[in-house]
Amino acid sequence: MRRITLLTNPDKCNLRCALCFLRQRGIVSYSGEMPFETAKAAIEKYAAERDEAGNLLLKEVIPSTMGEPLLYSKFENLLHLCEMTGVKMNLTTNGTFPGKWGTPSVMFELVQACSDIKISTLAYEMGGFLRNLWRENVEKLIECRKRRLDSSATISLQVTLHRENLNDYKDLIAWAETAGVQRIKWNPAVFIPDTSAILERRFKLSKQELESLRHELLEGTLHSDKIKYEGSLFLVDPNEDCPMSGSCTKCPFTDETWIW
Repeated sequence: MRRITLLTNPDKCNLRCALCFLRQRGIVSYSGEMPFETAKAAIEKYAAERDEAGNLLLKEVIPSTMGEPLLYSKFENLLHLCEMTGVKMNLTTNGTFPGKWGTPSVMFELVQACSDIKISTLAYEMGGFLRNLWRENVEKLIECRKRRLDSSATISLQVTLHRENLNDYKDLIAWAETAGVQRIKWNPAVFIPDTSAILERRFKLSKQELESLRHELLEGTLHSDKIKYEGSLFLVDPNEDCPMSGSCTKCPFTDETWIW
């Protein structure tokens, strides 16, 4: 198993972004989190798998991709368990870095223990977090990454493509290049079944608009020589021919397990 995703605390967050799946479903209360024993058992199970040469097959552990994983009450235990088993953590956060997680000393721990740290732009776009504070946190994390010479973690941004942030990309890319961001994941907004039609009309981009964005990012005014672009915007739909033939990739989500 290449990596596992643990749904540690999928409905616990300190922000309220309109495009969050839980918000789309109308869930605003906190109903619980994964017992640490469950997370520990899953990691130990897959960390025991080795190839013929004895190398660890499990490469990454991903804490909850919904909610804010840094609010998981056992996150520190999870971080230390990954370090002890030799497995890197792949972290996606909203960028608020609550509590001690925003201090440089603890950010040093994060960049040491993680293979990648992705910071979502939704925090300041619709979550109520100030853009300048969000950027300060990202810059502080990048500085810790630069000073921690033994770290191989990449610092990435995760952009949810929607109708209300179309005019922000050029400024975001310029800032990211200056700050030292290494990668940006561009993901079209996803709307779950039975989502409010008003929400889709407000945020959803058309197929043509997404194709135009793909072109601008790969070959046009939004192209960057300093930052690697990835994300579901560039994945091939198996039912369609890719309009940017040769520039898109097959789905990378293989050989992995989600633990509820």
